[in-house]
Amino acid sequence: MLFRKIEKNTLFLYVFMDLNRKETALFVAQLIPMVGLLFLFTDLVGCLFVGDDYHVRAWFRCKVFFFLTLFTSAYLVGTNVLKWPLRHLAYIGYPLYLLVMALCGVFSAPSDLLGYKIALVLVPIVAQIIKWYGKGLLRSFFRFATHLAGGRLICRKGLLVMSSTLLVVVLAVKGIYSLKGCFHIHLQEFIVENIAISKEPEKPNRDPNRKDRRDPYRNYPRIFNDLNDLQLEAARTNGTPHPLTVAELEVGLYGMQHVESNKLYKVDPLTHSAPYLVPKAKSFLDDLGEAFQDSLYNRGYDRRHRFIVTSVYRTQDHIKRLRRSGNVNATKNSCHQYGTTIDITYVRFDKPAEYRANDPKLLQLLLQTVYDMREAGRCYVKYERKQSCLHITVR
Repeated sequence: MLFRKIEKNTLFLYVFMDLNRKETALFVAQLIPMVGLLFLFTDLVGCLFVGDDYHVRAWFRCKVFFFLTLFTSAYLVGTNVLKWPLRHLAYIGYPLYLLVMALCGVFSAPSDLLGYKIALVLVPIVAQIIKWYGKGLLRSFFRFATHLAGGRLICRKGLLVMSSTLLVVVLAVKGIYSLKGCFHIHLQEFIVENIAISKEPEKPNRDPNRKDRRDPYRNYPRIFNDLNDLQLEAARTNGTPHPLTVAELEVGLYGMQHVESNKLYKVDPLTHSAPYLVPKAKSFLDDLGEAFQDSLYNRGYDRRHRFIVTSVYRTQDHIKRLRRSGNVNATKNSCHQYGTTIDITYVRFDKPAEYRANDPKLLQLLLQTVYDMREAGRCYVKYERKQSCLHITVR
């Protein structure tokens, strides 16, 4: 009697005490594949917006998986057990909560993770489609496989049909993952071109007494096309005799020099490389920074603008982690493991709070400066579209 009174007055106990063994088994049978499919859908859509210069950490994926598990559980319990009108509240509340959480940016992340937020907005629709049509599609598939197998599903032909279908699905998923970052460059370009300028300082961002001359047009992606073999030969000639560990870098073996942010350039927080270069490469980077600053000054722009270094020395451990994260360019014979190579992003710049130059102008000055250094025979350059960076090796 006591439990019945509590059952009538407490929604939580009502929901779970009303589940018998059959309903519990049905709930678990629905929850596991649905959460797996929703997580796969979210990760597939999310990876399309993630560039290779940004790596989705495992804790973030665990957070998304936990989020989907928690609210898919509440959704399935509500729609399977609750009575009207609570069931309708579950139908409305679950998508609404996901929508609000995704749009409000519960997962504080850079623009690279926009795909995950878009996927979370679409998750309720996908979940409803799975719930409505999942069983029917499976029945149709098994019926079709049985027909192809000659009336028996558990036989050689039936198993062959099901395994081939599974293989096609796996290859399709793998193909989508191989498209990682396909929207990343377009997203970065859109952000750069649509930066809000509503509260720009009233003062000009450059000295009006200095003329900002127009540099000649060059097809830099085609010009900066020095192949990896060429850069690798230069790296082996000018770099360390063999790949070093982080401990060897820190003690300055072979004269390795520490690279840090200064007034000439900024070094990003490095997660897949170490901030060390051979003396010749460090000198080249400093000269490149000074040349970039001189270009700014000669055109009347503030010297506080800096380009950003995104990758420096990669140890064997760094390369292994990059390969596991899906970066196909992280080869075992990477130029970065000799201390002669740097990556400089061309979609982001470090700018002062006021008197800021626009990104297209900074990009133009950076490309022109690197072009001059390359023409002087000081470096090889590869214009990386997918990583949105200039891959530079000292000569």
